[in-house]
Amino acid sequence: MPKKSVAETPIDPMEKIARLVAIYVTKDMAAEDAAVRLLGAGFDAATIGGLLNKNPNFANTAKFKKKV
Repeated sequence: MPKKSVAETPIDPMEKIARLVAIYVTKDMAAEDAAVRLLGAGFDAATIGGLLNKNPNFANTAKFKKKV
């Protein structure tokens, strides 16, 4: 049986709304600042990477850089 692609996997409607709000709130922010803010809001690193068109580990790297 073929695997479903990410695009074919259904997304919960509330998750869609949360993602849209996250994109809107962070649209004028630097990617690193947006990643740190989204981590604080409870998004996981892989989701943040997808929202910001970055790799899945980008958010964790941005968080580390902010602490230093």
